[in-house]
Amino acid sequence: MSSTTSQPGHAHGLLVIDGPTAESLVSIDEAIALADTALRQTSDGTAQQDIRRTLPLPGTAGTCLSVMYGSASEAEPFGAKVQSVYPHNFEHQRPSHQGGVLLFDRETGRPVALINASAITGMRTPAASAVATRALSRPDACELALIGYGEQAERHIATIGAVRPISRVRVWGRNPEKARAFAGQQTSKGMPTVPYDTARAAVDGADIVCTVTSAKLPVLMGEWLTPGTHINAVGASVATLQEVDLQCVKRSRIWVDYMPMAMAAASDIFEPLAKGIIGPSNLVGEIGAALNGTIAGRTAPSEITLYRSLGVPAQDIVFANFIFQKARDLGLGVEVTL
Repeated sequence: MSSTTSQPGHAHGLLVIDGPTAESLVSIDEAIALADTALRQTSDGTAQQDIRRTLPLPGTAGTCLSVMYGSASEAEPFGAKVQSVYPHNFEHQRPSHQGGVLLFDRETGRPVALINASAITGMRTPAASAVATRALSRPDACELALIGYGEQAERHIATIGAVRPISRVRVWGRNPEKARAFAGQQTSKGMPTVPYDTARAAVDGADIVCTVTSAKLPVLMGEWLTPGTHINAVGASVATLQEVDLQCVKRSRIWVDYMPMAMAAASDIFEPLAKGIIGPSNLVGEIGAALNGTIAGRTAPSEITLYRSLGVPAQDIVFANFIFQKARDLGLGVEVTL
């Protein structure tokens, strides 16, 4: 294998783009716009994709090899994201998601780019939450509660703050010392953040709640929620994990990112749906359909709205294509010959 530094307009080999380079090429506003595009394409049929395929691995709940593949549009490269998911890596200062997104040329099928998957996952997940928050939360929502202080917590503060006038953040996590440290760091960066001793206290009265954990059992209970709250349930990406309880699901109107994925991986939704505990009045549809205007979004200030995030291939491919094109134009990344 040989390698050279990429030059503008030169793309004959495989362009390898590392995490820091990928993140430097996407602003928060651009990330939100890309997520919006991907969610719309998911719901209007432009994107071709399948559900996430996982191979469970020994270890804590959620440890797996994950494969997601798809095509966002007929005019751009298609591809696949392959990554390992090790939820407890965060405790050892290592990324929980590690792998790459491989893009293929539309005309020839030649692999053209390999991009750090942790960077793409890290950016597109909170951006999708921001898109859903902008569509579903009350416009004056200003109090954000975070359940969890891991990799996605800080990113959600930044992206949610880009679409709503967040003035204060509440945080709770299983380790009070880490929650206090997280709160101190965010406050020092200019966002007043308060740690709470219980999840219930953190959630009580919050306008927006984001669950960003790897919890196997629910950490957010429906009885705690104030009318008008919007929830982004983000952390449970496989059926063996659940962050929200049944009461939360029953009290909410729910939107998902990709219905086939939700019916395969969101056990907090598909199990009560199969039992008749919830129905169409609860599960409204895909958030992209709400963005496209084919289904309703929030219909009353007092509603509790829930965006159930699982991540879909179109998001990864849309982000990867943007990063690939920008890196190639700027002569960034390393080109290799396989």
